[in-house]
Amino acid sequence: MERDLRIIRNMLFVIVAIIGVYIVKELASLLVPLVLALFLGILLRPALVWLEKRHVPFGLSVVVVLLFLGFLFTMVGQIIYQTGWAIIAEQDRLLAQIEVKLHPILHWIEDLTGMETQIHSGGVTEALQKFFSLDWLIRSSGTFATIIGDFTSLLFMTLLYLLMILGGILNYKPYIGYLEKGSSSEGKLLEAYEHVQSSITTYMKVKFWISLGTGVGYWLICYLFGVDFAIFWGFLAFILNFVPTIGSIISTAPPLLLGWIQIEGFWMLTLFVLLLVAIQFVMGNIVDPLWMGNQLAINTVVIILGLVFWGYLWGITGMILSVPLLVLIKVIFEQIPDARFLVRLMDSSGKS
Repeated sequence: MERDLRIIRNMLFVIVAIIGVYIVKELASLLVPLVLALFLGILLRPALVWLEKRHVPFGLSVVVVLLFLGFLFTMVGQIIYQTGWAIIAEQDRLLAQIEVKLHPILHWIEDLTGMETQIHSGGVTEALQKFFSLDWLIRSSGTFATIIGDFTSLLFMTLLYLLMILGGILNYKPYIGYLEKGSSSEGKLLEAYEHVQSSITTYMKVKFWISLGTGVGYWLICYLFGVDFAIFWGFLAFILNFVPTIGSIISTAPPLLLGWIQIEGFWMLTLFVLLLVAIQFVMGNIVDPLWMGNQLAINTVVIILGLVFWGYLWGITGMILSVPLLVLIKVIFEQIPDARFLVRLMDSSGKS
């Protein structure tokens, strides 16, 4: 009888989990900005505490923090905007460099296959210019408009949620204490929240400095090797390093491609490639685990699966939030006696 009840309970748990995943995906437009705002609120809380200790009025503290956040977003937008226009201004020179590099390859393809590749002077440049022409930009304008519209909507909703969260984040202890009052597990909810808060803050703090080191390294290497837009490649490495696993691959591909186009000499190009790969390897596989230690205690396989899962549900935002969300899920499972197996499955420290 007990075995049958356990089977039924597990089946119900699976059904509820499937329904939950469906709801989370369908309500992404509402939940993504809420989760973003929650994590931003947790990260901005120390700044509010610091200002409160200096007797700055709470309303003014919130305004200062939001202005600082707006300044950061403006700086990011400026970097992307200026780099985009710089690439457009330099497109003729870049296309000419691409053609120089592609000529030997196209000659080799002709000799090997006997196919005509139209490698006459300017042929490759003309083809690329047609592909990235004004007509292509006009055709893509609808897609760009949709992306900008979705981003604006996400930003507005996140800001709205963030204002509400910041309004009460300094007084979370009395509120959680009120929710737990009279409960048999009094104190556990507060402990769980503080564990999530500490883990997310630790993760973002470590990830920020590692991402910054990676970005500075990329900028310096690209600058020393004479690769164009070095600041942007460093910035891209910094941002994408927050996306586990695939972020480092995506951020490395563009500077490698531009390095192949612009760096003369096989050994110089090889050194350039090795240095970029070495930075990612050292920061991601040595510094990150050493600095993070077992504070998050989530194994690599679960992180990769979480990246795929949350990326499928919420896109790029889900990928960025995948590790903090896994921490949150693990803490929730730790409060459920029957979910100990799942906690051990997620754990990397072997202590659960």
